[in-house]
Amino acid sequence: MLLTPQPAALAHIPVGPVVLTLPASMRPEGWPVRREVKLYQGERKVWKSRRGMRCSRWAAQHRVVTMSSRPGPWRNETTPYLTGIMDASWHPSVRVVICCKPPQVGMSEAVNNCIGYAIDCDPAPALYVYPDEITARHNSTARIQKMITDTPRLNEYATGYQDDMATLEINLQHMAIYLAWASSAAGLANKPIKYLVLDEIDKYPPPGKKETSPILLAEKRTTTYEDDYKEWKISTPTIESGAIWQALKKEAQEIYHYWVRCPLCGCWQLMRFGGETDDPRPGGIKFPADERNPETIQANRLAWYECEHCQGQWTDALRNKAVRLGEWRDEEGYELMASLNLKRPAKVGFHISAWISPFVSLSKCAAQFLRGLADKVEMRDFMNGIKAEPWVDFHQERTEERILKLRDERPEGTVPGGERIAGITAGIDTQDNGWQYEVRAWGYGLEQESWQVRAGFVTTFEALDTVLWDEPITDAEGNVHVVELAVIDAMGHQTYEVYEWARRNKGRVYPFKGEARMRQPFDFTPLEYYPTKGGKKKIIPGGLQLLRADVNYYKNRLSSLLEIAPADPGAWHLLANCTEAWARMMTAEFVGDDSLWHCPDHKPNHGWDCSVYNLVAADVRRIKHRPRPGQEVKQQVKKPQQQQQAGRSTRW
Repeated sequence: MLLTPQPAALAHIPVGPVVLTLPASMRPEGWPVRREVKLYQGERKVWKSRRGMRCSRWAAQHRVVTMSSRPGPWRNETTPYLTGIMDASWHPSVRVVICCKPPQVGMSEAVNNCIGYAIDCDPAPALYVYPDEITARHNSTARIQKMITDTPRLNEYATGYQDDMATLEINLQHMAIYLAWASSAAGLANKPIKYLVLDEIDKYPPPGKKETSPILLAEKRTTTYEDDYKEWKISTPTIESGAIWQALKKEAQEIYHYWVRCPLCGCWQLMRFGGETDDPRPGGIKFPADERNPETIQANRLAWYECEHCQGQWTDALRNKAVRLGEWRDEEGYELMASLNLKRPAKVGFHISAWISPFVSLSKCAAQFLRGLADKVEMRDFMNGIKAEPWVDFHQERTEERILKLRDERPEGTVPGGERIAGITAGIDTQDNGWQYEVRAWGYGLEQESWQVRAGFVTTFEALDTVLWDEPITDAEGNVHVVELAVIDAMGHQTYEVYEWARRNKGRVYPFKGEARMRQPFDFTPLEYYPTKGGKKKIIPGGLQLLRADVNYYKNRLSSLLEIAPADPGAWHLLANCTEAWARMMTAEFVGDDSLWHCPDHKPNHGWDCSVYNLVAADVRRIKHRPRPGQEVKQQVKKPQQQQQAGRSTRW
């Protein structure tokens, strides 16, 4: 066997003896079965066996980060949510990894780790595509080249030639890394690529008249490696039609969210923003109710995270611990690797919010939300840069101040006297952890004047039974009134439990499903079975009626009622203690260009929905058609035909 000298690029100095064992078919004439030879450094690298290890473990053993606020060896425990993404990238079934994320979560470095792993363990041509030329050149010199030179394991593959570390093309001993930008069509069109990184795709310029999308153009480069290519699409979202949001919602076969574990009670939960401290639901980012200055909250670290199970308060340090205890799960609840092994998706998506990042304080998230309440531009930055969700532009139809002017002087649980009340209904909006409710009294007549009786949030059906059926409702004369019909949202949250509660209260509770458009305001659909659990159908004893209604019709009506002055007929009255939080929920939704009502993701609308359900309930009971006390129902009585005069012909 001839061992030819290698070029300077492979280091011509022989290193260390190696014992070769060759079968007879491969042995040159006169060679023994075993022979000690000296190999050149480049030959040792080619012949060296690569141990099979996960990408995250490789990064922890070899990667060195210098362009970071925390320079030094890569530590998976710093950003534990990135380990799953790195390992999923190299799962045999996965071809495309889609990551919708905010800034400052470390995702770009995680993808660089994947390319570093490829350099060491599975070399092949790689291509990075950035939004513009300046970004491409900066990332080449400041990130990718620094990763290679500062990581000893990767630096072994450098050729040592200055020209091989060019800005837009990095040539290693065994592979090349190309860099391009979205508008450089010529740079995307003529290179076979196995590893493709599409960075910040929402910032790519629109394609020209003669060119296709830069994303599609770059993806065509992977055709040669159709069976084993790897592609990463990463970006901060902008709008709903943006590339990353469309890829996450339409391309990804499985979408994963990061679940954390409370370090105080050990319960699992999916972290959410939560909004205000007066949000009745437990859990989420909270801050002092008497402090609304975002600069003060951020500077003094006044915000905390509330566990939705034990209501324990997490500092930033406890948040970081909860994240370290966390794991990725798909939308059916399967853990990441179990999901990949079971379902074997080719395209997977990950959604990351800023509040799980150790680089973003909880107080910064809260402060940005408060800035957004006063400035639409700041709210867009909160949606894109904190929640990592697209911005939906909207026009606020109503204001909180106008809603609060509908308050009167009544305490909770009371209604006007003078026999003005025709009926009482309740609307209930179902959440994962409880029920938002509103009880309303209705006046007589087509004007449909109404009064809020009580509103709040409960976490059990027993508590809901109490506020609806047991707590008294009285008027000024001491007369007692009762809730005659409750409409409860049955879609999306705890459907089985809602059906069962409606069955126990049959005749005074209807489960509800909203429809975008219907030919009539409301209708009923018979229900025979509970929602399927474990693949088995379970019959609802006696059956139920599912109340369906055109929610846009009723939301249009509600919007009109809220414009009526309190002293005018048909006014929509609120209790004296109605909160600002309730007023905000009543201003949440807006009418879009499609003439349908929409709710931005960052605005809770539970009070608005409860009011809509009350309108539906009032129509179902035909309350506005009820006669006032003492008013007789007029009936049309047909008069008998006069007897025809004798002798008068009945014919013409």
